[in-house]
Formats: sequence, C-alpha cells, structure tokens
Amino acid sequence: MERRARLTGTGRCRDRDRELTRFVGRHGLVRIGQVMEAMEVGRTAAYRRVATCVDAGLLEGIELLRSEPRLLRASREGLRYAGLGLPVAEISPGTVDHWLRCTSTALQIAKKLGDERVLTEREIVLAEQIAERPIASAEVGSLPDGKPRMHRADLAILADGGTVAVEVELTPKAPRRLETLIRAWRRAISAGTVVEVHYLCEPGQTRSAVERAVANAQAQDFIAILKAVPR
Repeated sequence: MERRARLTGTGRCRDRDRELTRFVGRHGLVRIGQVMEAMEVGRTAAYRRVATCVDAGLLEGIELLRSEPRLLRASREGLRYAGLGLPVAEISPGTVDHWLRCTSTALQIAKKLGDERVLTEREIVLAEQIAERPIASAEVGSLPDGKPRMHRADLAILADGGTVAVEVELTPKAPRRLETLIRAWRRAISAGTVVEVHYLCEPGQTRSAVERAVANAQAQDFIAILKAVPR
C-alpha cells in the first residue's frame, strides 16, 4: 500500500516542498548540489528541505555508486503531488553520469533562458504523446511493426525561432550509429521538427567522433558542437 504524503507547514514552506519535488521529478535523478543550485539555497537548507520531502514520501534517496553520494528521485506519490504526469525514473548504475550531466546542462540553460524554455527528456516523451507528433525526436529507422523508430533528444530548448534539440554526448558511439543519428537530425531539421541541434561533447575521442560524423553527413550548417557542461 502506498504511503500518503505527510507534510507539515503551510504557505511558503509547502510551496517550496512542491517546487523541490517538481524539480527532482522533471529531471529524474539529481544530487544535493543541483538542488542547492536550482533552489538557490545553502547546503543546510537544502538537506532540511530534502529530509522533509523524503519523510513525507515525496522523494526517495537512492545509492547506486559507492563513489557518488546519495542521489534523489521523485516517488510516484511525489510526481502526483507536483502535478507531473511522468513515471518514476528508472535508473541503473551505468546511466547515473548521463542523468546528472543532463540535469547540470538543463540548469545552465535555464539560467540564461528561463526554466520554462527547457524540456527534459522525460517531458519530451510526455509532450510528444500529447501532441502525437515529434517535438524533439528524429526518425532513425523502422520498428518490426513498420512504425518509425525514433531517437529522442536529451533536452529541448523552446526558442523563439523553434525547438533546439540538445544531445549530451559523454562517450564515443560507434561511427556508423553516430552518423545515422546525425543524418536523422539533419532530416528532422529539413522537416521543420527542430531548427538546430547542439551536441555537448566530452573533449577527446567523443568530440572527435561527433565532428567526423557531422562532416561525413555534411551537417555543419545545422549542428553545433559544444563543450559538455561539468557535473
């Protein structure tokens, strides 16, 4: 039986609990430093607010890597409390770095453009289901039933001129797979699904692989290659 959220306090405190839960739920997985940044509070205040939401059953502390302090995700109850039509995030040890890097990237973009201009991958999934069309996805082939196989961006920026897809590239992909993705994004741009694609790459082999794939696909005019945001 699911535990019903138990919160104390009213007004401002309750609003901050919902704000925190919504932040964690949108991104799927976050660490305490990202909570501090998003809510603009110090460590003590962040831990206190997190503890309140964990005790209320809105957030869950999870430990997947010994090298990583306890991480946070929103529970099913928390997602409902925050008004998010999203599932509980499914996390594995191998995806932790990517989840956290996407959160850091979204935070940096939101500082410049505003939080309302940024969609996480989880929000893109929901938005595309509601719209029944791609919003920040590119077709990369066909499924066994004949339906298109779609590749979804890690983040989307809702810019004035259209949607910008953001890919957070931390490790090198196989050259053929990467070039297939780049060509798919070029077609998505031609179709007007997105207006631009930003690849945020780790330096070294990862960035070099993306640069080669972009050159081979002749997509230099459509795809910007940028430095990945630190965790």
